[in-house]
Amino acid sequence: MGRNAKILILFLILFNLTSWAVFIGVVKFSTAMLSLGALAYFFGLRHAFDADHIAAIDNVTRKLRQDGRRDVGVGLFFSLGHSTVVLIMSIVIVVVVRGFSPAIKSIEEAGGLFGSIVSAGFLTIIGIINLFILKDLYSIFKSYKQNGSMDKKTQQMTEELLNKRGMMGKFFGFMYRKIDRSWKMYPLGFLFGLGFDTATEIAILGISATMAKNSQLPIWGVIMFPLLFAAGMSLMDSLDGLIMMKIYDWAMVDAIRKLFFNIAITAASVFVALAIGAIEWVQVISEKFNLNYAFFEFIDNLNFEVLGGAVVVIMILSWIYAFFYYKKYLQVKVR
Repeated sequence: MGRNAKILILFLILFNLTSWAVFIGVVKFSTAMLSLGALAYFFGLRHAFDADHIAAIDNVTRKLRQDGRRDVGVGLFFSLGHSTVVLIMSIVIVVVVRGFSPAIKSIEEAGGLFGSIVSAGFLTIIGIINLFILKDLYSIFKSYKQNGSMDKKTQQMTEELLNKRGMMGKFFGFMYRKIDRSWKMYPLGFLFGLGFDTATEIAILGISATMAKNSQLPIWGVIMFPLLFAAGMSLMDSLDGLIMMKIYDWAMVDAIRKLFFNIAITAASVFVALAIGAIEWVQVISEKFNLNYAFFEFIDNLNFEVLGGAVVVIMILSWIYAFFYYKKYLQVKVR
């Protein structure tokens, strides 16, 4: 592991531990506040696995490696730019909510329902979009297995499919070509943060802020919620960037490595998006129609912190599976 990578990992450890230490000191081990903090942190972890994040970090990391650079901060700067938007919006929400305290209850209810619908809808749409892209990538992979080789035209087709992953990437894809240093991912992350997909995070952090008001937390204490969100997202985005760089160090040797690893990552992303989206749709329906059947109660009581950990495990297992499958079964012949 290089010196820059070690410095990045040390920074992430300190950032996450410090954020939690300060937060615990502020809320004084309040069970309710700790639960909200865990929820904010989980949403940061989960948001890092959205297809847009994976696609943006993947595309830029690939470009920098092709340019001969090994920048380790691609994921970190992207997440910091993205988190800046959430932080600013959270401050605005806290100020507005504290100025209109009689409306807190209606804001909590409307914000919770709106956030759930936005999140479920976005995850479902992005999951379906990437499912079609996964289908095309797998068709290319099957063709390779039949023919035993990949020509240049097929490789170009693969690149085009990979660049289509994610939703915001379709709007800001032109910026990828302008990035030649990792710090330039900050403005890209900020622009991504302005996208509709962050409405869920803004909503949940806004609700956390209104609930925190009941405990008389100072504004800077309430801001710890978006900071925990930023800590979780920066951790996973940064690790994603490091892993992508290592993968491309290895995958650039041949085209089939690159194709197969991207199939594994895209498949995991599709599964997570559709699974979490389906859970949130069920929760919305259950809440809206007051359904109390055993199935709906089970879904309503799912622990999202546990689900967040499951997401991380799924992504790691997908990388491990892709690595060993490639080593055991695949050989490439590129014309």
